[in-house]
Amino acid sequence: MKSGFINVIGRPNVGKSTIINGIIGEKIAITTSKPQTTRNIIRGILNLDDAQLVFIDTPGIHKPHRALGERMNALAYGSLSGADATVLVVDGSLPFGTGDQYLVDNLTYEAPLFIVLNKIDLTSFELIGKLKEKYHNIYPHATLIEMSAIRSFGFDDLVKALLAVMPEGPLYFPRDIVSDRGDEFVITEIIREKAMTLLEQELPHSVAVVLDKYEMKENRDDIYATIVCERDSHKGMIIGKGGQMIRKIRHLATTDIVKFLKHPIALELYVRVQPNWRDDPKYFNALGLEDVE
Repeated sequence: MKSGFINVIGRPNVGKSTIINGIIGEKIAITTSKPQTTRNIIRGILNLDDAQLVFIDTPGIHKPHRALGERMNALAYGSLSGADATVLVVDGSLPFGTGDQYLVDNLTYEAPLFIVLNKIDLTSFELIGKLKEKYHNIYPHATLIEMSAIRSFGFDDLVKALLAVMPEGPLYFPRDIVSDRGDEFVITEIIREKAMTLLEQELPHSVAVVLDKYEMKENRDDIYATIVCERDSHKGMIIGKGGQMIRKIRHLATTDIVKFLKHPIALELYVRVQPNWRDDPKYFNALGLEDVE
């Protein structure tokens, strides 16, 4: 059988997680309209009759302004070593810009390269043609694939192309799992997704979620989690007037966590201020962020 690891990289908000979720057929990575949603390395596992493809979702590569951004970039670049294929996801609805040039200037890879031009449902023939020409000139040996992740178009083309370059190999993961992440990680990510979706402006980027306690009982699971932010004013926004905002976050998170766990839960959320945590690496591991090997 064929098996291998595929690193999926790109700038923030180009649709990496949406693509992986669509190919796997289950939500293994959170998605929002906010850039830099993905902060950790997440492996999504596609099991076929005669193959196993392990897709590695990485944080969006960007010019960092905080220690957190530097850590996220290091995780993304570090994942490229030892890959069997590299997939560079590009926003096909936007012209090539300085952020794209920054990624290109810093990108090194060892495996076959596939460039996915995502969001083609939002682009024009002229723009997509210019992007194809640009990336062909930069990476003449790469395979270009058009895709609309939101419309599930192009998934089969990418999987077929990847299978053609995968080596013969073993099952790296049991066939009955679709992600290498445990329940506790997924729970905190779901809560963070809802907070990021509901909160505005800079606030979503300063939010992290810590799981305080997870008690499995006969009729339900009791989950206690803390939303961490950087300022007292942010805490007030997360709680909202009369507690309205945190109740919305809890309601939306509860719905998705129940779908994921497939049984009832009781979710309690708290808010804690940790000033400037994004600039202090000693807090990253405590807040569930991976270290760089």
